[in-house]
Amino acid sequence: MTWLYLLAAIALLASPLASALPDGTAVSDLVVTIAGQTGVPNLVSGVILQTRLFDTVAEVVVFTLAALGVRELLKGEKERRRIKALEDAPSRVLCELGATISALLALELALRGHLSPGGGFAAGVAGGTAIGLSLISGGAERAQRLYRRYRADLLEKVAVLGFIVMSLVLLLGFALPQGVFGTLLSGGWIPWLNMLVALKVTLGSWAMVQLFVRYRGLF
Repeated sequence: MTWLYLLAAIALLASPLASALPDGTAVSDLVVTIAGQTGVPNLVSGVILQTRLFDTVAEVVVFTLAALGVRELLKGEKERRRIKALEDAPSRVLCELGATISALLALELALRGHLSPGGGFAAGVAGGTAIGLSLISGGAERAQRLYRRYRADLLEKVAVLGFIVMSLVLLLGFALPQGVFGTLLSGGWIPWLNMLVALKVTLGSWAMVQLFVRYRGLF
């Protein structure tokens, strides 16, 4: 019976190879159409931030609700006096180096995400990774001071509201000039939306990780 299942799985996986590939003309026409409508080479960013922008607004709202849920979940717990972190020097140096590289990568993905693979969500993940690496390498107290000094919670709310307002403006049909295709300021609202998403995801990740560190004592 095992051999029968194995043969059936092989036949299922190999069956697409027996059919001819679809004509790529229609796909290429679709690519040209989307690139013309959005004005950016990165079609993924064009689709996410223009063609299906309404869905992206919902995704940003869901992420915001997740951050609020973490805050609500942990608000009744006591803060930990001792926070676990890496103690050996080589590991801490590697984490700090990785945090620096991730932060630079986040900046690159946020600014040029509409021109090359990347975008606001990827930049936010890279930014959150940089903060996480900094925290586990012993920078929890410093990160907490910076979070309060620069009012990161307020900046996160401003980024969310700015993204929603800017998206509504675009959805209502008020588009910016697309600019020269392939340049940094091309794509109308798309690069600005990318940067707001990157800021929101980075600060939201920072808030959630910071709460887990404060109330659970570890990352």
